[in-house]
Amino acid sequence: MKRTQLWTIISLVIALLLLQTVSAMSASEAKQDWLAAKQVSSEKQAQHREAKADFAADKSEGNRQKVVDTGKAVLDAALDEADAWLTWKDLEAEENPLVPEDIKQAIFDDVETNRAKIDALRDDVDAVKNQVELGLTWLKMVGKYFELLSDVMRNSGAMWVHVAQDRADTIGDFEQKLRAGTSDPEVLSELDQAKAELKTAEDNIARAGESYKQVKIPGTPLIKFHEGNLNLQLAKTNMLAAHMHLNLAYAAMVR
Repeated sequence: MKRTQLWTIISLVIALLLLQTVSAMSASEAKQDWLAAKQVSSEKQAQHREAKADFAADKSEGNRQKVVDTGKAVLDAALDEADAWLTWKDLEAEENPLVPEDIKQAIFDDVETNRAKIDALRDDVDAVKNQVELGLTWLKMVGKYFELLSDVMRNSGAMWVHVAQDRADTIGDFEQKLRAGTSDPEVLSELDQAKAELKTAEDNIARAGESYKQVKIPGTPLIKFHEGNLNLQLAKTNMLAAHMHLNLAYAAMVR
């Protein structure tokens, strides 16, 4: 076998192994990659701040170029962070058996669309040659950055709302079954408290859903996303309380 043919085969095998590694990545691993990308982004920002301080003290051409180079590194790191976040959100949805296929598909489609936007922004960053172009590209990215995240954030919120409502439905079914099997006032009191907590949880889930629907550009996507997250956290607390009362009701029934 010729040496060139051997190296071609080896290259193909390596490529296949790399593809298998990527496809085998779990959501938890993707989250760690995102956190690592955030750390790199923070480090690049610190280097850029240092370069600007050096340039302010000594406006040499070398220091000027350092501002441009470190600024481009900041923008590239921000795009790496966004790309890692998209991968995490895609795998998070794909791995969750409670997420319906239409939401999984919507998240996948948005991830692919926004990866194309990231590639286009990388080209813009690569083309930067001076401070003026760096500033203009930075301004362009501010809007585009939130735009490319908002679609996936909105669909991820829809996914979390669906999962939360599924859990609330399960708790509600259990409460009804226990209620149908007792007339004991003590048990009914616990069940009433569980039902009240569950109603509050469902109200919070509904509010979260409305907040996530407003995660879009133009608008305030990060604020609405945060509102949705807070409402889901409240719903989780309510469901835990409902579950506690159901456990107490069940314990009273069997003792």
